[in-house]
Amino acid sequence: MTERRDIGARLENWARVYHDNPRPGLSPTAAFCDQLRREAEGEKPQAERRKVDEADAALIERGMRELETKYRMLLWWCYIKQAQPEIVCRKMSIAHRPATVFVNLFRDAQRAIQSVVEKYEERWQ
Repeated sequence: MTERRDIGARLENWARVYHDNPRPGLSPTAAFCDQLRREAEGEKPQAERRKVDEADAALIERGMRELETKYRMLLWWCYIKQAQPEIVCRKMSIAHRPATVFVNLFRDAQRAIQSVVEKYEERWQ
């Protein structure tokens, strides 16, 4: 069972697990082969790599399927693409002034995914 964490940290973990790819379009198998090749050539592994919780990321990914499209896309732009709020607003046709419009929508999206994930966790307990 995953430990209780802040939804923001859980979404960051989700983004690392599902989209932390040094070369876009590179499969996980090819990434592993690249890593083995670099190690064989004597290249040192990267200093520190944040730990990921793949089980929790899978839970978040599953929960994304139940979200309204606007929330799912907002979280995708913010966590996966790591776009600035003004870009997210432009791409999603969200008013960028006052800033509270974006902030409130962002928080609503976080609450929505948290609610879905908590529902899953209650079922499995």
